[in-house]
Amino acid sequence: MPGSARTRLATGRPGLGRLICGLLAAACLAAVQPAGADSVSEYRLKAAYLFNFATFTEWPDSIGNTLAVCIYGDDPFGADIDALSRQSVGNRRIAVRRTVSADNLAGCHLVFVTRPMIGNLSRVFDRLGASPTLVVADSPGALQQGAMLNMDTADGKVSFSANLAAARRQNLNLSAKLLRLATEVIQ
Repeated sequence: MPGSARTRLATGRPGLGRLICGLLAAACLAAVQPAGADSVSEYRLKAAYLFNFATFTEWPDSIGNTLAVCIYGDDPFGADIDALSRQSVGNRRIAVRRTVSADNLAGCHLVFVTRPMIGNLSRVFDRLGASPTLVVADSPGALQQGAMLNMDTADGKVSFSANLAAARRQNLNLSAKLLRLATEVIQ
């Protein structure tokens, strides 16, 4: 049976099984961390979410063959985010960059804004302009400040909310498959 038919039978939605399997695999990887490594496992899981966010975003052809994933602020991911550099989204390879200056965000396609930098979100958008950039955070109130996706951690589980209007302002479309898994979607 072809992979897409198997996914369709298992989930009732083509492609949704791939997203669910990716998130479950990330959860399993996080679960095997040694005791006391809570922050490491949290950000390993969040790195997997970033990959899935990139995969289930419709990127314009104009961005080229490389998808730049940028961490804005002190990097909470460590080596877990570097693993994305061995991945691709469609025919685009992922390149990971880190910066502590909003001035260096030009050319980024997915920007993760760290908690200490969330107060600079308006500056991030000033620097990005209308470029097709997915802005992701894990801070309370980030969606209301314009982030497109915001991750939350409760009881050791990661969930996310989406700001569809903000994504559209940056000329990005978030997959309906992704939006079905969001705990909240702002239209």
